[in-house]
Amino acid sequence: MDVRPHWRFLARPAVAVAAASGGSIAALIEGVPRLAELAVAALLVVCLLWLAGRWVRWATTSFVVTTARVVVRQGALRRTGREVLLDRVTDISYSRSLLDRLTGAGDVLLQTAGRDSPEVLACVPRPLQAHDAIAGLVADRVGGRGMAWGPPTGWPAPEAHQQAGAGGPSGVTEQLAQLDELRRRGVISRREFASKKAELLSRL
Repeated sequence: MDVRPHWRFLARPAVAVAAASGGSIAALIEGVPRLAELAVAALLVVCLLWLAGRWVRWATTSFVVTTARVVVRQGALRRTGREVLLDRVTDISYSRSLLDRLTGAGDVLLQTAGRDSPEVLACVPRPLQAHDAIAGLVADRVGGRGMAWGPPTGWPAPEAHQQAGAGGPSGVTEQLAQLDELRRRGVISRREFASKKAELLSRL
């Protein structure tokens, strides 16, 4: 999985810009005093800057799930990243408000060993699918032992994952391209890339 935050991440500043734009148009039509026009225009500029800043955060934030870790990357000028090793995940849950359910967004919470508070993947699109995908990967890595949730319903067994990964030369080529993209973005190291590449090529 490699996704950006849900579009609802931009909803509040977008609504503010729409409201400020409507106020500016109404002020021009009604012919309000000059000072009031300037105040409405300043408010519109502030809302536009809010939307622009929020868009930059949205465009530079990504949630990446590999077979070994969950990576959160964000930042434009100052790039930061957080990683959660799947081997250390002890519990997975999700949180969705009514608005989240209507728009298809939500938060995924990962509780890890040694931490009191969970790692929150905020405003993730299709959070139920993300929850099931991560839970399935964790269950595969530990063999399903000691996991309260177990493999999610409909998730293929580890043997099925292995068979799916050997989907012929075209399938291996696609997986190598995806791995190379993750390597270039710094999600996986060169050593991990080389190891996984050798594993995939051995299946041909």
